[in-house]
Amino acid sequence: MEERARIRINFAQREFEIEGPLGFVESQLARLEQLMGSAPVAAVEKANGGDDPPPTFGAFIQHLPNNATDVDRMLAAGFWVQKHNPDESFATAEASRRLVEHGYKIGNPSQCVKQAQLAKKVFVVARGRYRVSQHGRAYLRQIMGPVVEL
Repeated sequence: MEERARIRINFAQREFEIEGPLGFVESQLARLEQLMGSAPVAAVEKANGGDDPPPTFGAFIQHLPNNATDVDRMLAAGFWVQKHNPDESFATAEASRRLVEHGYKIGNPSQCVKQAQLAKKVFVVARGRYRVSQHGRAYLRQIMGPVVEL
């Protein structure tokens, strides 16, 4: 079976994606690098039969755009934690801990969750437990791409 690959460019959400056999994608990457003046355009990712979410939090969080806010980071971390918890919810401390482990220090994690809640991107499921709403998932998918399942 031929190895498949993908190039994904986000230039502030105007997005561009090439997917196909590894040789084809590498040739397109070379052409794009020539057009861009040899600057690295994007990483070539092996496609595992579709848009599987990354296996680690570190790989997942790298899909956030460079201009992501602390609220965006908390929302993404909360979504990740929620997907890996049996009760499909997250606590502020869990999401914040994940971010800190990967070098992202959020000034006021609780305030970020409150802002996401006011924007209807998360909702309370129990005292101190939250869940990312459909609206929140759609927003994350918009800024992070297909690594976020709707």
